[in-house]
Amino acid sequence: MLGELSKEEIEEVLKSNVIGRIGCTGNGRIYVVPITYVYDDGYVIGHTKEGMKIEFLRENPECCFEVDEMKGISHWQSVIAWGTFEELEGEEADQAMEKLVAKLLPLVPSETSHAARMGPTSSRRTSTQGNNPIVYRILLKEKSGRYER
Repeated sequence: MLGELSKEEIEEVLKSNVIGRIGCTGNGRIYVVPITYVYDDGYVIGHTKEGMKIEFLRENPECCFEVDEMKGISHWQSVIAWGTFEELEGEEADQAMEKLVAKLLPLVPSETSHAARMGPTSSRRTSTQGNNPIVYRILLKEKSGRYER
């Protein structure tokens, strides 16, 4: 059976997952990339290094976010949301990183999801220096959810 997720179910899918995908555009191209994230009070919070995603999001902060749960080919849930990207600095960036670390640390760490390996927080860099992360959030303004069970 196909159906639409309720607002509460959409919120639960966003809160209970840590891997999603950002869709962004820049230089006349569409780019979709997976991220680790934390969902907090209407925001997707993430961190990254300089690259195409940040280049495109700086050029056009309007983006799409998608997360799904697959239990089988005919048993899944998916949320798509649209929002606005912004880089965080200072205390806001530090607080966001604390939320990310608290959510991701219990999971198997990898080079991209273990904040301690990434060095101190910095933002708005023009080139990659070391492994300092860019901390950002996306305010989700519109959300839609579907399922098959």
